[in-house]
Amino acid sequence: NAGTGKTTCAYLYARVLTALGLLSKGEIVRKSASDFLGDHVGDAQTKTSAILEQAIGNVLIIDEAYAFDDQLYGKAVLDTLVEKIQDGDGQDMAILLLGYETPMLQMIKGQNPGLLRRFPAEQAFYFDDFTMDELLEILEFKLDETKTTASVGFKRKAVEQWVIQQQAASNFG
Repeated sequence: NAGTGKTTCAYLYARVLTALGLLSKGEIVRKSASDFLGDHVGDAQTKTSAILEQAIGNVLIIDEAYAFDDQLYGKAVLDTLVEKIQDGDGQDMAILLLGYETPMLQMIKGQNPGLLRRFPAEQAFYFDDFTMDELLEILEFKLDETKTTASVGFKRKAVEQWVIQQQAASNFG
């Protein structure tokens, strides 16, 4: 879900890969699925190739990647990704496909057989929603960071409200 720290972890991942000498630049290139899609046949491949070129030396984050699970433009994007990674063009980059677990697994298993080899589900990062204790820890950290004080009652009520939001919205982490 949104707000569970995926982007923050991606930045840390980029720093680690760069420190290990696996990436030459170590920056984040963040794209959503819509950035890859075009209006005409061939646009998806062209845009995907351009984005991959931009991502050399970096970590490419593709948010809402499950949107590629179609038989036209999304399939063209995934086929291009598989082709470029297979040809060795992706040696100086890392690609992270982000999205909800069920549609992501469906897409990876159903679109292109090469996806499953390049993005194996058993190597995926999973980000659980925060617990009440973790939300309280985050609140206390933010309060300390801004040198703000709050009563125990306020903190409890704030965390309870976050939990209510978390349960009511499928995209609140």
